[in-house]
Amino acid sequence: MKAKLPFLLLLIFPYLISAQDTIFVRSGEVIPAVILEKGDTEIKYKKAGRPASEAIYSVFISDVASIHYGNGIIADYTQSGQNSLEDQPATALDLAGTMQAFKFGVGLSGNYFNRNSSDNLLAFWRYRNGDNSLEIGGNPYYYPLNLKMVMPLGQSRRNWLGDELQLILTPADAVYASTEDGLNEIKLRAFYSNIIIFYGHSLNHKKTLLAIFEPGLDLAYMSGNIKVNDKDYKISANLGTGLHLALGTDWIISKRLLASFRVGQRFMTVKRIWYENSNSSTGYATLYINPVPPSDDLVSVSWSGPYASLGLSWSFYAKMKTGRPQ
Repeated sequence: MKAKLPFLLLLIFPYLISAQDTIFVRSGEVIPAVILEKGDTEIKYKKAGRPASEAIYSVFISDVASIHYGNGIIADYTQSGQNSLEDQPATALDLAGTMQAFKFGVGLSGNYFNRNSSDNLLAFWRYRNGDNSLEIGGNPYYYPLNLKMVMPLGQSRRNWLGDELQLILTPADAVYASTEDGLNEIKLRAFYSNIIIFYGHSLNHKKTLLAIFEPGLDLAYMSGNIKVNDKDYKISANLGTGLHLALGTDWIISKRLLASFRVGQRFMTVKRIWYENSNSSTGYATLYINPVPPSDDLVSVSWSGPYASLGLSWSFYAKMKTGRPQ
């Protein structure tokens, strides 16, 4: 008898390590199975038993009454609101991340930016006009294009991590000032290319409302014209680098539609202004506050300040198969 015991254990060992699930169909059929994949509309499985079957079967979720998993968890599909897989308790298959979803999106947003105009450009403007009471305004409304990718951290989908490329072409009069006679004028714009990383955490049980923390690296090319005493200085593509920090929310309206809201602060200054100058050996010269260089008072433009944005994105999903634990 003792000699037969190891032999019996060897025979039943594959059954002990196999995680057998049981599918109860609404028609009354009971299917011993090993579930391979759960989709939005159907479940794929292999039939359990010896010898092991290599054939893969599927059953519609709408035809399933319940599933008894090998780890003891029972998912009941007969109760109201339980037909969605997102409402089912987590199983070993869920936690393994058999299908990891990546969410891609493209969208537009409206952005209100309150630029801090207390910079050397303001000092330049007041000096050249001989009036310390002058201010510089501009158009604060921008319309960014957003390209993003986001993925859940774990199958619970309570935490999300993503990155985003944001492209912003500001209005031509984003920074604007002019005298009544039109002899002196400032008209500047910028093209932003922002690289963003963001983290989201769900705020409701449906996981459709996310709190977002968003830091980003901002790169901008500034161009435009500055006119002094009817002399036009054509500004070349001056580079500015900075960052922004924002907080906000994402509302998952549907599987495809996402609404976003952000409030934040931008930190960026274009420290030198280069303009086209045919008298220079390089073809360019630097703009100073004092019209008679040499001087260390270079004209700089601040693109820092608080902002708020509201936008919509259209999303689609891609899935990567990561496998099931054995």
